[in-house]
Amino acid sequence: MDVAHTLAWMRRNGDALRQLLAAEGEPGPGDDAPAGDPAIRAHLRFLAHALEATADPGHREPLAGFADALPRWFADSEDLFDEHLRVAEGAMALEAHLQWGTRPGADPSLDVAQERRIRLLGWARIFLLGLERHLGPAADGLAQAAVAWMDGRQRDLGRMVATLDAQAKASAARTAGPGLGAETIDRIGQAVVVQAYTRHVAEATCAALDGEAPAPGAT
Repeated sequence: MDVAHTLAWMRRNGDALRQLLAAEGEPGPGDDAPAGDPAIRAHLRFLAHALEATADPGHREPLAGFADALPRWFADSEDLFDEHLRVAEGAMALEAHLQWGTRPGADPSLDVAQERRIRLLGWARIFLLGLERHLGPAADGLAQAAVAWMDGRQRDLGRMVATLDAQAKASAARTAGPGLGAETIDRIGQAVVVQAYTRHVAEATCAALDGEAPAPGAT
């Protein structure tokens, strides 16, 4: 799988992403944010279409139909997502305490960032599990391998977020003029995080499909 080809397809097909964002339906309270659950699911559905459209001959037939099956898989996985939130919130609260000496509620901005990270990872895991299920027994362990690939490249993700954030804010300033409002800056930041995370998932997925991600249990 050529991830550069996949990402180029995504850049060329922004209209398809906008249609998927609209197709996610009426969001619940707080879900209309650029990093809300509907937006995250729409970006992952967009990635599924991109993978199908740019699959190499060896992956074309196995990937066929994955994008169309993904909405149902997301809907059927709500309980799995809720379980992920329950487990991850405790783990990340401990991580925040060990790294920064904070507890939930002490720093609202940190709490928001942690919550966003948890939800992004949750939907990404469900996406990858759905892909593994779609591909069948030959792909056993693909989701775990892709998540391990992502975990090992968190610094790359951080650099990507910083680069895209600077580019997006500079573009917005050229259009709207200097002095962007706090709400605009926040929405740009949310959109950038989802965009960067989707790209990170794309790279991990292509690596796992090609056997370049670490296999489960590998050292």
